[in-house]
Amino acid sequence: MCVKSGNAQISISGLTDFEIRISGDDSSPYINQTPGDGFSLYTPNIRLFLSANISENWFVNSVLQADHYEGKELSSPFFSVMNINWSPGFDSDFVATAGRFVTPYGSYSTRFLSIENPFVHLPMSHSVGLPVSNRFGHLQNWNDDPSIVQDLYGDEERGLSMIYSRMYSQGVKVSHDLGESKWLSFDIAATLAPTSSHFDYGEFDSPAWIGRIVFKPAIWAQLGASYSKGSFILEDEANDSLLVYDLSGYPQSLMGADLTLNYRYYTLNLEWNQGFFKAPFYDPETSNSDARRTGKATADHFSGELIYDLPFVVGSHVAFRYEQMLEGEIEIYRRDDNNNKVDETITPWTYDRQRIEFAAGYKLQRNVLLKASYLLSEDDGPDLDDDVFTIQLSVLF
Repeated sequence: MCVKSGNAQISISGLTDFEIRISGDDSSPYINQTPGDGFSLYTPNIRLFLSANISENWFVNSVLQADHYEGKELSSPFFSVMNINWSPGFDSDFVATAGRFVTPYGSYSTRFLSIENPFVHLPMSHSVGLPVSNRFGHLQNWNDDPSIVQDLYGDEERGLSMIYSRMYSQGVKVSHDLGESKWLSFDIAATLAPTSSHFDYGEFDSPAWIGRIVFKPAIWAQLGASYSKGSFILEDEANDSLLVYDLSGYPQSLMGADLTLNYRYYTLNLEWNQGFFKAPFYDPETSNSDARRTGKATADHFSGELIYDLPFVVGSHVAFRYEQMLEGEIEIYRRDDNNNKVDETITPWTYDRQRIEFAAGYKLQRNVLLKASYLLSEDDGPDLDDDVFTIQLSVLF
């Protein structure tokens, strides 16, 4: 819907998802983006989009959103996107943005909305928690059972994913496309936090940096590269033994590459991400301010997707995705009075995880997409019962 007022033009639209899920006993928003085990009938996301041009050079974008991020109930509405933008003119491909915007990292930065996603779930890089918290640092007892983390650290504590699943950041960003065919595009942002987390306020002397560049050598090929680095530990009573200025010494780094190939009705997407977290190594049962250790941990994520648009049923598709989150290692150490590493050990940080998702979709109307999905999960850790079958209806209005 468009509304004109004077020289301004306001565009309003919305997106609502409705889902039926049947899931395993260990299902949760933290494990497989599901509100709980058994049968669920709910609305995972409601979004209202609003954009308006102020002048030839200035325009604003916003998204008012409510979701089941915590899984128990629909959140209160909040602005996941709210920004002001400047461009040299309507025919320019350069845009400078300030405010809250979609995180410019990875291939899913352009298709994380349900209406754009051929699958129901986001990949594990966006949705599966790792044993690290922006309050405590590295979480202990993870390989025994992730539920122990809640017992030790509190029911509200959840490990971070590589990429914050709500996919927004706030700060400033510049974007540009080169050439009529847009053979090269880039987004560079300075934000309050790296890709793993989001802060409503700043705590550090320097910003986090997030960037993505996309090269399109041919109409059927696209190669992307992404990078992020920034401090992610919050000032909190959980880490009172750390000086405030020390928090900036605990960064999350993330780098990735993705390749998209198109041939007639087929699309192949390949993506790799490597995450690196440096954080305090904290165990509430044994740690104290005099024995604080530091850990440097890594994790790798690989994903392969094949999407086939059925030529004999216009508007329909089938899709298959296989992905792995590989066991990472953590280097644990403390420093002596001369700042040398002592008591250094290297040990597994988490466990291998594999997921397969089968999906099929059909556009009932131009803005109405019906999808069915079966997510099959395996892990080399607690052997969770987290498979899930989903029917999703996405309505864009």
